[in-house]
Amino acid sequence: MRLVITALTFLISLLSFGQMKHILGTYSKQPPGVRISFNQDSTFEYASEYEHPTFFRGEPFFEKGLWTVSGDTIILNPQLGPKPFVQSELLEQEINDDTAFLLTFNHVKRYFDDKGDLYKTDTLQVDRLDYSFNELKKRKLTRVAPHRTVRCTFAGYIPREIITASRTIAVKKPAEEIRSIFVGCYELQDTKEFLIKNAKSNRFTLNVYSNYYQNGQIRRMKLLIKNDRTLYARQKPNGKFEKDNFWDVTTAKLKRPKDGK
Repeated sequence: MRLVITALTFLISLLSFGQMKHILGTYSKQPPGVRISFNQDSTFEYASEYEHPTFFRGEPFFEKGLWTVSGDTIILNPQLGPKPFVQSELLEQEINDDTAFLLTFNHVKRYFDDKGDLYKTDTLQVDRLDYSFNELKKRKLTRVAPHRTVRCTFAGYIPREIITASRTIAVKKPAEEIRSIFVGCYELQDTKEFLIKNAKSNRFTLNVYSNYYQNGQIRRMKLLIKNDRTLYARQKPNGKFEKDNFWDVTTAKLKRPKDGK
């Protein structure tokens, strides 16, 4: 029995080695501008001219790391533990005898060194943000942005807008008691409800943090080997992969040719 297990383990290792050998090469993503290369020494190079793989924003990106394969899945930087990339907080303040009702929206980029210590921060205006009080309904949404939303066939519903280059806006306090604030933006990567602790608060500051790690931004990222020409590159929270987000092979073959070469 022990000999059988040893033989099976040896066979699996040979198959894995063969599969890894035929993954070697460079793949590009549609639209162009993003590529990943798998090297024979189990290292990868991920480069993007415009899209950050963690924040999906218009930022150039380049990173080197290690890769491995498990079954039909390629894992990038499996040795790195998970880290929070997007965090947020809502700060409240009550200023007596002040009728102004102020909302501040900050996008804070935080940079951490190899030891995990924060060494730099950049505070910016959120690019485009939708918010509403108490209920998440279209008619209650307000958009805050530095530029007006382009009106076109594909724009969808556009709420009333506040166009400003400031991170702080003064708005009319709702007549009803404020229980929560809903906020949605690319920086949050979602729409989130923030509960209000003090109904008398009249200053609210939302901080959305984007965390950058010097020792690796790509951490245990998985890519699905779909067939001999395609890798699915974006995994959803339920574990499945999005079919419209894939890598097209350019110089590599994922399956051994029929002639065995």
